[in-house]
Amino acid sequence: MSLPEQYRQLLSQYEELVSLSRTILAELKKAGSESKLSLLLEKKKSLGQNIARLTQQIASSRIGGDSHSNLGTLAEAKVLLQQVAEKAQFLQQVEEKIQDFLRRKD
Repeated sequence: MSLPEQYRQLLSQYEELVSLSRTILAELKKAGSESKLSLLLEKKKSLGQNIARLTQQIASSRIGGDSHSNLGTLAEAKVLLQQVAEKAQFLQQVEEKIQDFLRRKD
């Protein structure tokens, strides 16, 4: 899998994680069942593990071939990395909302 493909997959998984976290927050606000929350948290944990594994794969990737094609690959990867960073920042905001809600609930 090429570096841009790996970043696209990572971005997709972050999008899924954001959606899952937003669902968890909604369930908490409407006092969802413990079993439903538990299932959502298990999915979140599994997705987090997938993201960690993919991130390790990306970190150990080597770019081969001629330098001209490397520049194109790196340029595309840079754009995708920025999108991943933005998605991670948005995820952090959702997670902070969850923490705030839980603090206020206690």
